[in-house]
Amino acid sequence: MFNVPKIDSLKLRIPRHLVEFIDPTFCEEFQRIYVGSGMIEETINLEKHKINITNGIKTRIAVVFSTEGAVVNEYVVIQANAKQLKERYLEGITLHNVEYLYNYIMQLQVIYLSFETFMHEALVSDFDIAYDIEITPHGLSDAISAIYSNIIPSVFRLVGKPFRKKTNTGLQFNVRDKATPTRPFVKIYHKSLELEFNSSDFFQAYMKGQKYKNIGRLEFTVKNYKHRQKLGIVDIRTFAQLLTAPVDDLSEIAFSGVLCYINKKEMIREYADLSPTDRLILYFINEYISKGADKQSVFNVLNIFSVPQESSRMKKKLNVLMNHVADEKKMIANTEAMNFLRQLKIQV
Repeated sequence: MFNVPKIDSLKLRIPRHLVEFIDPTFCEEFQRIYVGSGMIEETINLEKHKINITNGIKTRIAVVFSTEGAVVNEYVVIQANAKQLKERYLEGITLHNVEYLYNYIMQLQVIYLSFETFMHEALVSDFDIAYDIEITPHGLSDAISAIYSNIIPSVFRLVGKPFRKKTNTGLQFNVRDKATPTRPFVKIYHKSLELEFNSSDFFQAYMKGQKYKNIGRLEFTVKNYKHRQKLGIVDIRTFAQLLTAPVDDLSEIAFSGVLCYINKKEMIREYADLSPTDRLILYFINEYISKGADKQSVFNVLNIFSVPQESSRMKKKLNVLMNHVADEKKMIANTEAMNFLRQLKIQV
């Protein structure tokens, strides 16, 4: 569940001729009848989409037309999401559980298509890659503060202010509708809090009794063909191709989003010319920790010593000085935040 990329939601677009309509009202013309007066509305409407909401699981199936060159093609679009996996939600949509997703959509009795078609003919777009890391809400709040303090000034207007509430904590980069390949939609938030407070129907139905605590999540949206082109994944077109994409590639794609908005810190450079006296070292250790560093980050300074004996002596000195750090509690708390940032390749 942790530290692996997974698909959280996406649009599936299937050529109309490969889909059978089961619901007799789907894509049929209709007129409204007003019960009180018995009046029939003259306007004839076309039911182009069906929306089902059950226990907090929202499914939308629609028919759309797409102009491709001089040709207009008709597609059935399914908005799929990991909640359709019910109790297996936190796994995300994977090759190992995709049949559960398929069965859920089919049991709605709106359309029918074979599983083979579902996998190999459905074209993907607007897919969210999720990456979960174990972290407390407090630790995530610290990590978000570190990220927000490094936003590039020119894109500051595209980044929302960090939200820190009882119901969730997080940070959002851009909005879905206005996202571009160079300024993508990214969201970091605490999935455990979101489930408890903002997805209560789903939580009550499927999540009770599961291990859902302390989940920090990053979500990155790959929007369309131009976005896939920029990311170098134009060969990912079908659902099957997406679910068989290399895990490392999906991770790097997900991590790339935040880096479009921040200055990545150089963790060691500022220590290169320090005098090795105890007072100065202790002063800079405290300054470093006050800005969000943890113990591992402080010990990274040893990388500047090329002679093993010098590195060994300084390591002993640092071990002694670490006992005198002014804000030891903050340093321990920041270990969580720093681990989160390292997992997302934001810190080294």
